[in-house]
Amino acid sequence: MRFAVFHRALWLLLCTNAIAVYFASHSIRRLIVSTLAFSLLLQLAYFGSVLFLLWRARRAEHLGFSRQERPAIDQ
Repeated sequence: MRFAVFHRALWLLLCTNAIAVYFASHSIRRLIVSTLAFSLLLQLAYFGSVLFLLWRARRAEHLGFSRQERPAIDQ
């Protein structure tokens, strides 16, 4: 996934979450807290996916796949 697409999707999710929380609670304080918590959760998920991709690449290297034989991860 290209960074621009990821960046737009991230902002779309955060804005959607903020709007939903505001309409549900009518509280700016809850909006800020929940948006910060949601962004932290998204960052943790992104970090975990990067670690998983690194682990998968190392495992493929350990099993003896060359760069040409390695399965495509994301194109």
